[in-house]
Amino acid sequence: MLTKKQLDDIRSLQQICEETENIELKLNWDTLRSRPADEKHDYFHYDKNGKLLGYLALYSFGGPVELCGMVHLDHRRKGIFCSLFNEAVKQLTQACKLLINAPASSESAKGFIKSLPCSYSFSEYQMKRHKSKEIGTINQEVTLKEAVSSDLDFINHLDTVCFDVPKEEAAAFNNDTFTSENEKTFIIEYKGVKSGKIRIQIEDDAAWIYGFAVDPLFQGKGIGRSTLTNVVNHQHSKGISWVHLEVAAENDHALALYKSCGFESYGTQDYYEYDLNTIKI
Repeated sequence: MLTKKQLDDIRSLQQICEETENIELKLNWDTLRSRPADEKHDYFHYDKNGKLLGYLALYSFGGPVELCGMVHLDHRRKGIFCSLFNEAVKQLTQACKLLINAPASSESAKGFIKSLPCSYSFSEYQMKRHKSKEIGTINQEVTLKEAVSSDLDFINHLDTVCFDVPKEEAAAFNNDTFTSENEKTFIIEYKGVKSGKIRIQIEDDAAWIYGFAVDPLFQGKGIGRSTLTNVVNHQHSKGISWVHLEVAAENDHALALYKSCGFESYGTQDYYEYDLNTIKI
C-alpha cells in the first residue's frame, strides 16, 4: 500500500505537470489508494532532498496492463522516465499486452513514445455531465440491483463478450474489485432478466461510471440509455454535481448515446501497444 507521503508527492507532481502542460493525466486515484502491499506497481525517482521528480504506475484492469507516468518539467531529458520505464517493464514478462497511456495533447509524452517499439492502438474520450443539464425519463422495464457474489460469473461473461477480456483475467479482476468499499457493481435487468452491468465509484463530489456493458443478446432495446438515465438521475439526486465516464473514440454508438444524455468530452487519452518481445531481462 502506498504511504500518505507517496500519495501526496504523486498528487503534487501531477498538479505541476497538468497545470504547466494543460493536460489531464490518467492516474486512476481509486486504484492508487488501494494498492496491494505485496505487489510492485509503482516506481519513484526522488532527488537527494526527497523531492519527487518522476513517477510511473502500472495498472491491471482485467486485461492488458496499462502504464502511465510523469516527470517534473524542470528535470526532463535526464533519463529519469526512461530509467523508471526500463525497471517497470522487466516485471511484465508474463503480461499478455502492455498499453502505454498518454494525454493526446502532451508533446513530451509523444516524444518519448516515438523512441519505443510500440504502435498506436486506440484513443479514449474522457466525458463528464453536470447536474444542471436535464435528462430524459426512465424505462420502468429496466431496473438496477446491487450485485452479489453469485453474479460474478455473469459479470465475468460480460467482460469477455463485450470487452474481449480473457475469462481468467476478468475473474481475477472482478474478484479483487467486487469487495471495494468506494465502488459498487450493479446488475441491469430487463423485464426481470439479467441483461448487463455497471460499476459506480464515488469520489468527493463526483461519480465515475466503469464497466458499463449490455449483453449482446439484449442490445438494441434501449437498455443502455435507460440505465444511464437511471444512474445519472440517482447520482444527481444525491447531490453529486458531476458524473464521469470514459469511452473508446471509435465506439460511435456509445459516443452518440453519451452525448445525447448530456455528456461532454473534456480530454482525450491515447494508447500505444508496446512490443513486449523486446524486453531484456
